[in-house]
Amino acid sequence: MSDKLESIEQLHEAIRSGLAARLAGVPTVLHYPPSEAALALPALLVELAELRPGRDPGTGETGMVGRFVARLIVDAAGAKAALALRELAARLVLVLKHQNWGLPVGMAQWLQAGAGATAAAGRLEWQLEWSHEFELGAPIWPYPDSTNTQLMLGLDPETGIGKKARYWPAGDVPPNL
Repeated sequence: MSDKLESIEQLHEAIRSGLAARLAGVPTVLHYPPSEAALALPALLVELAELRPGRDPGTGETGMVGRFVARLIVDAAGAKAALALRELAARLVLVLKHQNWGLPVGMAQWLQAGAGATAAAGRLEWQLEWSHEFELGAPIWPYPDSTNTQLMLGLDPETGIGKKARYWPAGDVPPNL
């Protein structure tokens, strides 16, 4: 997992490739397609629909909550098309559970799914919405610690004056435990 989210585009591509890999039988998984006229169906089209303020991480980065919308489109003439559309929506909900796409973003939070209002003639559409919380931007203090101090740990009663050899650096395994 990357330790920093570099851009919205990085998150979009991770979502698109993650969904394409996990939704067998869906030939079209795109974000912001140039045209919907010639899409192979069923199709899943993802876009970032909204950004809201998120938790301030206190690092100078900006916390955001992104609301994503996936438009699920099937051919209305297909066998049991309405049921197939709902099955696809349910599969997407399952894929989203505990998903962060291998990036430093909060786990997907499923918000809702329901009938879409923009389906073209001969197509059925549902929309599914979820959110991710994440931080973007540079930290205020991107420099390494220059104090040359180190946090040392010890366990009582082996602490205090004259017992410096029993201490160990924070992050290391304690000796003889």
